[in-house]
Amino acid sequence: MRNKTLLIILLALIAANCSAQKHSAQKPIFGISMGANFANLIGTDKIEDSKPRIGMCPGINVDIPLVYDTYLEIGAYYSQQGVAVKTDEITRGSVREKETITKYVDYLQVPLFWKQSFGDIYTKIGPFASMALQASSDWKKDSIARDTMSVHRGSYNSFINKLRKYDVGAAFAVGYQSSISRSLDIFIDLSYKIGFFSVEEKTDAQKKVLRNQVFCVSVGVYFQQNRHSKTYRRR
Repeated sequence: MRNKTLLIILLALIAANCSAQKHSAQKPIFGISMGANFANLIGTDKIEDSKPRIGMCPGINVDIPLVYDTYLEIGAYYSQQGVAVKTDEITRGSVREKETITKYVDYLQVPLFWKQSFGDIYTKIGPFASMALQASSDWKKDSIARDTMSVHRGSYNSFINKLRKYDVGAAFAVGYQSSISRSLDIFIDLSYKIGFFSVEEKTDAQKKVLRNQVFCVSVGVYFQQNRHSKTYRRR
């Protein structure tokens, strides 16, 4: 009886060791994507009549297998963010004026996700760090006097001068992934990102806080070097 028990334990250990070796041989999975951002600024200084900036979010990422259907995902994205604000229409005599202000910031964004797969569906959660690459803040004033319309444009340098050069935040995502060939997967990804820092450096006279908020829809492909990631999808 003891010999049978030892034999069963030995076979179980051998099977576990083979399984671990098989999993450790799994290779990272590389992907590229193109996304659309719906970005806004939120915080204590509420922006009235604002509308999201619709921008691009192309990027690359790599999924590193950990255990079973769990991965560590690292990415790098070019993320267009910001906000557009429309002021109320003002009438001065026979002249009507409407002003639109934009605050745009483009970031290099690097997220670190804990990714868990459930069949073809996956979820991701983790922090991200961003570095501002370029920024602009412009205004446009439309003036209508009788039958004549004039447009005036300009820039706000104060926003650019006070811009914080970095941001850190948290991101959450859910997606769908499916194979289209032996070595290629396609995926669609819906994510939400919230920044922890104000986009502007605060001073003693400036207590307002405006943080980045982004909803993103992405479509991309994974380049599979093996089929280990399909094991759970064919159950």
